[in-house]
Amino acid sequence: MQQYLLPIFLYAHVMGAIITFGPAFASPIIARQSGRMPQSGHFAAVLGQVIQSRIMIPGAIAQGITGVGLILIMGVDLTSSPWRWLVVAIVLYLVTITFAIAVQRRSIARMVEITRGMAGTTGGPPPSGAPAGPPAELVATAASLQRGGMLMTLLILVIVFLMVVKPAI
Repeated sequence: MQQYLLPIFLYAHVMGAIITFGPAFASPIIARQSGRMPQSGHFAAVLGQVIQSRIMIPGAIAQGITGVGLILIMGVDLTSSPWRWLVVAIVLYLVTITFAIAVQRRSIARMVEITRGMAGTTGGPPPSGAPAGPPAELVATAASLQRGGMLMTLLILVIVFLMVVKPAI
């Protein structure tokens, strides 16, 4: 039975990683473009929230499930020396998914709220007496999302490196 399950779980795990984490690499492009076109800021925020809530977080959870399945099917002993890299990858995965759910999810929800009132604006001059430029909270939330996105991207790249190289640690 193991000979049939291993390729199925391995395929699901690799395809899951591509589908789940691929969109994250488009996020900086979407954010940069919405900065150039403020009238599309709300759409970009909602798009980011939908991608995160419907693709990335459920996919990351599925990654954990297929990963545990692979460990069980292969009979991996995580306490043995050849698998230390996997323990490091698992810890990084847990940090990444916890950060995505606990921090980034709230930040993207806040960005949707901030930009809701800005939807449809033309990016023209502010009304008389209003400060020029984007609201300070928008700038701070965008910076927080950017930093968090960079952290999670770095962690994902390290996890993929560990999965591919399987270094002796």
